[in-house]
Amino acid sequence: MCLPSKLAEDFNIWCKWKNKPMNLSTFIMFFLKFAEFRALVDYRLKYTKIKFLRYLVHPTCMHINLYISSKSEIGGGLRFMHGFSTIIYCTKMGTNCIVNQQVTIGWNDGGAPTIGNNVWVGAGAKVLGPIFIGNDVIIGANAVVVKDVPSHSIVAGVPAKIIKYRVCENDSWKIAK
Repeated sequence: MCLPSKLAEDFNIWCKWKNKPMNLSTFIMFFLKFAEFRALVDYRLKYTKIKFLRYLVHPTCMHINLYISSKSEIGGGLRFMHGFSTIIYCTKMGTNCIVNQQVTIGWNDGGAPTIGNNVWVGAGAKVLGPIFIGNDVIIGANAVVVKDVPSHSIVAGVPAKIIKYRVCENDSWKIAK
């Protein structure tokens, strides 16, 4: 299957997540079954030169309550865990990020967030303004993040504060002591 590279990365992550083979029938099944996957395909096809694909996919996304700004630069491997009522408007988002439901990643008067690689944004979290979220960060459910977050942090609360740090030992993430 020939897909744009970032869409191929997204599809690969979804196949691993759902334990499915990476083939055309799986792609079609994901597209028909998961509104979040359709929104992701729609976002990725905004940058393709094959216009008829954009016009074919976009109407299927009209009633999805998941918005990804075309101004956002998003790395491959993005996964939505129930994308309901979710807004993504960032300057840049790295690879292999996970976004839960009812998340707002948004702009304010100063600009939009920049998010690193391997970031997990919990349900209901808000990430607002021209801030930087480092790599390998976990943002807790309902956290309101308005300040920079260093790599390997776990943040929670309103406003969000660092509650723990993560360390990688033998290719496995653990909570720092």
